[in-house]
Amino acid sequence: MHTAEFYELLTKEYSLILATTREDIQAVRTIRENVYSLKYNKPLEYLDSIGLIQDKDDEQAFIYLLQHNTTKKYVGTVRVFFINKHTSSQVLPMQQTVKDKHVFTLLQDLPVIEITRSALTPKIPKHEIYSELALRTSLTYGLMIATRVTLMLYHPYLVFSIMEPTLHRILRRQKVNFEPISDSVDSYGTLRIPYAIKTNKLLGDTEENMGKLTKYYLKQMCENPEKLWQFVDNNAYLDRSDIHLERICKLFKEYGDDVDIALLLGEDQVLE
Repeated sequence: MHTAEFYELLTKEYSLILATTREDIQAVRTIRENVYSLKYNKPLEYLDSIGLIQDKDDEQAFIYLLQHNTTKKYVGTVRVFFINKHTSSQVLPMQQTVKDKHVFTLLQDLPVIEITRSALTPKIPKHEIYSELALRTSLTYGLMIATRVTLMLYHPYLVFSIMEPTLHRILRRQKVNFEPISDSVDSYGTLRIPYAIKTNKLLGDTEENMGKLTKYYLKQMCENPEKLWQFVDNNAYLDRSDIHLERICKLFKEYGDDVDIALLLGEDQVLE
């Protein structure tokens, strides 16, 4: 998937945006409403009451939007929930359904993150080259770029996700090699499996396919950092010292776009 067309798709035709404004959050809500009302065939009032549309975990997360640049319509979103020593919640969202005590033992080294609330709208603008299935698959990888950007900025120890086996197979094709950490569970009426992976293994395994796109969005943040810093300053659980953007931006200035990922990660991180 590391083709010129794929790069063009996720930089020129679509853009990843960190959700920070009231309008951004409403767009996130709208996408979740459209996706989950169809997926679960339940009234929005019910989905809202169980916290599937919005919940307190949104306040403890990096949330991204995927925008179609021509129409300015938002077509996807993903939430990167985090736990650090300051967060009010020390429980992963998946632990609402995963009762395996082994999962708790994996939270000893903080920070950690969980990829959650990933959603693509049912209707996506048609593409001249990609079929609908190929386009949706590519945009799924686009949401994975948002996670890689967060990993470069924040440096959690472990990445968690609870997902359907079909999504896991899609991601493995791009070397996103999550490992199961518990048996499958019923999550909102759908069979899902809890997974985890070390941050540095995920970054190392996906660098060939997704590294160029990750650098593109990191450099975009360097050119317009205000939105990220506004998000950090307004988040009770984050401090500017937690975020590695300034060091990353200095490296881009010194080495250009070809700066090695090991340098961007920093001396405290070693790729696996």
